[in-house]
Amino acid sequence: MRYLLIPFGFLFYLWFLLTFIPLTVITALIVILIAPFWPKKHSRKLRYFAQFWGWIGIRLTFCPVYVYGAEKAQDKPGIVISNHQSLFDILAGLGFYPIDFLFLSKEEVFKIPFVGLAMRKIGYISVNRSSPRQAARSLEVVEAKVRENNRVLIYPEGTRSKDARQILPFKAGAFQVAEKGGFPIFPIVLYGTQETRPMHSNVLLFPHRIAIQVLDPILPDNELHPANRQSKLSEKEKLTGIRAIVEKAYLQLADNKGLKPAVM
Repeated sequence: MRYLLIPFGFLFYLWFLLTFIPLTVITALIVILIAPFWPKKHSRKLRYFAQFWGWIGIRLTFCPVYVYGAEKAQDKPGIVISNHQSLFDILAGLGFYPIDFLFLSKEEVFKIPFVGLAMRKIGYISVNRSSPRQAARSLEVVEAKVRENNRVLIYPEGTRSKDARQILPFKAGAFQVAEKGGFPIFPIVLYGTQETRPMHSNVLLFPHRIAIQVLDPILPDNELHPANRQSKLSEKEKLTGIRAIVEKAYLQLADNKGLKPAVM
C-alpha cells in the first residue's frame, strides 16, 4: 500500500511546487516594493505578508490544522521555542501560530533571489552555522530584536529530527538569550509536518493533519528558567527539564494523531 502512494505523493509535490513557487515570488516582490514606503511605526504589520504566505502554503497542501491552547499565547517580548521536524515547520508557524514572531534562518536562504531580500526587509535573522563567531553574533541580534518588543522563534534542537517520535537534545543558544535578558520562554509544540513532508524523500508530499499546541509560558521566576538564580537546578537540568515538557506534549499529540491537546 505504501508503494502505491508514492506516485500520488510525487504528483502532489509537483502540483504544490507549481502553485507555491509563483506565490512565493509574488509575495516577496510585493514586500520588496512596498517596504521602502512602509511607515516604521507599523513595521510589524509588514509581517502580515509572511503570515499570509505561510497560511496559504499550508492550505495548498490540504492539511487540516488544529490549534490548541491559543489562549495561552502572550503578546509580550520573549523567546519562542518549538520542535523542528520538517521544512514545512516555518509555514505552519507563520500561518497558524497564534502569535507574531521573527525567526532565524540559515544564511543560504537569504541568498535566494527575491526571497532573501524580502526576509531582510521584514526583519528575519540570518545565521551562519559554520562559524561560531557569526552564530554568536546572530544571538546578539536576537537579543536586540526582543528588546525592541519582538518575539523571536528559535528551534532549540538546531536541526530537524529524522525520527518522528524523537525530540533531539536542546542546544543552549536560545536559553542563553533568555537568561541574559530575563526574557520569558514561550514553548509551542508542532505535530504532523514530518508526515506531510517525509524526511526520507525530498520529492514526496502528502496531506496530513497538523496540530499546534501552545504550552504555558516559562517565566523568569520558574525554576526551569535559566535566569532564575534561586533555582537549585543546574543549567543542564533546566535545559533537560524544558525539553521534557516539550517532548511530553509532542508525544501525547502524536499518540492522539493531533486530535486531542496534550494535558499539561
